[in-house]
Amino acid sequence: MTRGTYIAGTGMLLQRRAMEVVTNNITNADTSGYKKEILVAHTFDAELLRRVNDNAETAAVKLNGNNPPRVGPLNYGTQIDRLYVDHSSGSFEETGRATDIAIQGNAFFTLDTPNGERYTRAGAFLVDRDGYIIDAEGNYLLGDYGEIYVGNTDFTITSEGEIYDSDGAFADTLRLVTFEDTQTLRKQGGTDFYATSEEPIEDKNGSKIHQGYLENANVDIGREMVNMITVYRTYETNQKMLTMNDEITGKAVNDIGRLR
Repeated sequence: MTRGTYIAGTGMLLQRRAMEVVTNNITNADTSGYKKEILVAHTFDAELLRRVNDNAETAAVKLNGNNPPRVGPLNYGTQIDRLYVDHSSGSFEETGRATDIAIQGNAFFTLDTPNGERYTRAGAFLVDRDGYIIDAEGNYLLGDYGEIYVGNTDFTITSEGEIYDSDGAFADTLRLVTFEDTQTLRKQGGTDFYATSEEPIEDKNGSKIHQGYLENANVDIGREMVNMITVYRTYETNQKMLTMNDEITGKAVNDIGRLR
């Protein structure tokens, strides 16, 4: 009975976090460059079955040591494994604004922020009073030579990322970077990412630049609404299980265990 209560409780906590993720995806469905998040969970039994055939030799290889693997802080019930970010591209929307830029490919724009370099797919940029290209937070868009000066919004960008000012003079080339494993990136804010364990590499896959376009969020509203209903129903089921286990425990304590 106590185990059933715990399982239901962990299920409710998991679904509450899942609802937060789904709600955040729906809220950012109109945010340019937003990448949807997916909550990945696992159960104790599934983890145990995955690790049951590990031997000491296999474990030593995994840990680069001599000790067998520890199952870790696992328990009966469900718990969050990780928050997966889907980096698939969104659709393009034509805006006609010179400061709106979209990337066709897997590359990221590079931003200079107070916290260091950040990487984004959100291409809604501006030109500040000093003539530099910035994002909505005031962070500078970087090129091969640093901050990009264009003077005003009357500039052009080629499909290869070369930038020319209003006089037709070459200004800079967009600094586009990629990562071998995008799951090593961590979100900061809604659309910016920072590297944790992998250094960015120069884009070598020939990503194409589209000036006057924005990349939409890769969120499918219909699918997210279905996910929201599923999460709600699952939470409701766990809640009923928790109530039922509480009633059973109450019966056991007050009725079955009563001395006559």
